[in-house]
Amino acid sequence: MDRMPASSQSDYWDTYYATRTAATWPSQFATFVLGEIPASSVIIDIGCGSGRDALFFASQGFTVLGVDGSPAAIGGCIDLARANSLPASFLQSRVDDLALGDRILAAVDGMGTRVIYARFFLHAINGEGEDAFLTLAQRLCRRGDRLALEFRTIRDATQPKVTSTHYRRFIEPTSVVEKAARRGFTTIYFVEGFGLAKYQTDDAYVARIMFELAR
Repeated sequence: MDRMPASSQSDYWDTYYATRTAATWPSQFATFVLGEIPASSVIIDIGCGSGRDALFFASQGFTVLGVDGSPAAIGGCIDLARANSLPASFLQSRVDDLALGDRILAAVDGMGTRVIYARFFLHAINGEGEDAFLTLAQRLCRRGDRLALEFRTIRDATQPKVTSTHYRRFIEPTSVVEKAARRGFTTIYFVEGFGLAKYQTDDAYVARIMFELAR
């Protein structure tokens, strides 16, 4: 799927999420982030997929807004949040939609510390999408707000994959740090390696980074 056009990727993810429900346990990254953010945070989960982590954060008392480009994924998230009476809402949108920033800001206006959360999202979009995402994060964040990322790095390219059909880019982490810095973000936590995002036999080599907007 490395050269699959955006429209085909959208169809792929709709088919994928139409038959998939959220796992009942959070990702390792979500449990890490839980201990690193203020209790008053509002979490904006970009590329929320099945809602696995968004619904976990909501179950811990956080207000959550999930965003995904797949209508099937968002429909499933809405149903699960309602069924479990969780404080989570969801928007269906591509990350490069110019109206998305306004929609998110309207939804989180007046709330606490904003945490832009994106697990396994950056490597699922192309380079232009990555730039659009980081620009969106800059727009959404105020001084002291957080940006939490986890993604596959270039060292993961040769590792075996359980879900071998997914589109993936393999990213040099320092390039993300540099792009974020140009948008006013300071790195407050950075680690990379194996053991951070295990799934069945897939032990991805990932970067885990948390930023804070400094200006």
